[in-house]
Amino acid sequence: MTRKPTDSDGEPAENNSLESQKKRSSSGRLGAGSRRSFLKASAGAGAFLLAGSSLAAGQELADETCESFGEITVGDGNFLLVNNDWGATADDFEMCSWLAEDGSYGYHWETRTTAGGEPNYPQVLLGTKPWGDDSGADSFPIQRGNVDELILDIDVDLDVSGGEWNLAEEWWLMEQPPSQETETHTHEIMLVLDWSDDHGHGGAIEDNAWTDQFGNTIDYWTVYNEGGGTDAAFHIFRVSGGLTTGQIDLTEIMDYLTQNVGISEDLWVSGIEVGSEYWQGTQGDVTYNTLDVTVNGTTYTSGSDGSGTPPGDGENGDNGDNGDDDDGDTGDDDSPGDDDDNLNAVMNESTTSASAGDRITFAVEDTTGAGTWIDSLEWDFGDGTTASGWWNEHTYDSAGTYTVALAATDNEGTTTTHEVEITVS
Repeated sequence: MTRKPTDSDGEPAENNSLESQKKRSSSGRLGAGSRRSFLKASAGAGAFLLAGSSLAAGQELADETCESFGEITVGDGNFLLVNNDWGATADDFEMCSWLAEDGSYGYHWETRTTAGGEPNYPQVLLGTKPWGDDSGADSFPIQRGNVDELILDIDVDLDVSGGEWNLAEEWWLMEQPPSQETETHTHEIMLVLDWSDDHGHGGAIEDNAWTDQFGNTIDYWTVYNEGGGTDAAFHIFRVSGGLTTGQIDLTEIMDYLTQNVGISEDLWVSGIEVGSEYWQGTQGDVTYNTLDVTVNGTTYTSGSDGSGTPPGDGENGDNGDNGDDDDGDTGDDDSPGDDDDNLNAVMNESTTSASAGDRITFAVEDTTGAGTWIDSLEWDFGDGTTASGWWNEHTYDSAGTYTVALAATDNEGTTTTHEVEITVS
């Protein structure tokens, strides 16, 4: 559950906010006398371990923080790794967040000895929280009705034991974007990806509510209209059987809430986060090999299997392969003469070789330059079918070779066309 830290009277604890923490500790990094730094220095060029930390042999540490609400920029510079310990302070036991040189990142905590109902929640953030903490990702905030595609691609290693915990993805729906008015969220949505036997919310409201395009069966676990640790309606879903590696279609959760709960499409999605809630008696080590988020064709990448580099070496909104088929085709089979540098947008297709009736997905990569942006996107699938938008799917009824054309018009009125041939057998 994501809540703004409060003091003993339930009022916002401004001295615990990320901004206040940054003022109190400008770097958030461990001092030379810290245990992790000491072990690293002792290990020299070899491996070092922190009470079970999953840093591999020969792996170098790029950054770290053990400060309350300390933060590290990860991935392509659009994510913030937050050492969120609002359930129990760092004075009670050690909890550290870290970034490795290969781009992987995570957090480790010793056994939490402090009791209380509030979990700690180390997490990685993309976008903005309702109270204003912001990672700087351009795609957020965005109105719910404008979200055509929202896909999470994860590969997370968990070594957690001893009590109640979960691994969860979460986001918020707001009446106004945070830049206009903070804390206007009316709904908070959590998708629990993995959890311990001790973690539960009773019987599900709807088991097997749907199965998404990637084969994940989603349960609508519960909703807290009050008493769930937030003033907003708090909807909790879960992936049946758990999931720590794979893709998840978050758009389908939005569609479910719109259709079954009547949530307005005029609300704003401020951002999303993925993290680990944990309570007393739990110790753990969590490593993010991949955490990628695709929003309307723009993929934000992080982890050793994503950008593969620490922050500062990538472009904002770096576009990956959108987690498509094993073919790995992402628009490389362009028509002769295509020059991606001169195009407003290029398509990333799931495959260029399919059978009749197969579903092929198409996403857009924005390649406009500084000062320009895309105003419209029009598709021609080469079989008489057309469409518009940042993401589409298509099936061909008969064998043949089809030329798919994506016409992208920018704000200056310039239109470019990217073409890809699809062979259907």
